Amino acid sequence: MYFIDQYTYQILNLYRTHLELIDTIPIGFTGVAGERPAPVFTNAISDDVLYFGPTVNFSNAGVLVRIRSISPQYDWMANNDNPPQDTPVNAIAGIAGQVLPILPLTRPFFVQRQGRLQLIFTNDDVAPVTGGLWTWRALRLTNPINGGWDYSLGLNYSVGPTGQAAQQIG
Repeated sequence: MYFIDQYTYQILNLYRTHLELIDTIPIGFTGVAGERPAPVFTNAISDDVLYFGPTVNFSNAGVLVRIRSISPQYDWMANNDNPPQDTPVNAIAGIAGQVLPILPLTRPFFVQRQGRLQLIFTNDDVAPVTGGLWTWRALRLTNPINGGWDYSLGLNYSVGPTGQAAQQIG
């Protein structure tokens, strides 16, 4: 279901254990057209996490989302508009009960321990949703080798077959 590139394997190779993580977040829509509830956050996890893909429990292309990583600080889907344009939920998240209920990200997103993602939703103007759940599918990375992966290692970092850090490629 997921295409895992070499970059993701480089991260995974720095951890002895990979545990499935399912993080469900209530959106809190009250059914008001165009409403923008308070931002919701993923749960802070005591280990590093690779987020692979989300799903929602409703089908409404008019609902919009903006995702921001708190640690590291990074705005997803930002364009040059002021403020940036939000993205339809169905462009990022699969819909529970459909053929592809979890829509994979183009590349899994790494968040260091205790890091979180912030999600800001805007309800549909025509057919507003009430409630709503957003669920992330991820891997919790435990038992790090040499401290695990860090953003400073970049794309060229690799780990040898014994789990020992290899030299930079490039």
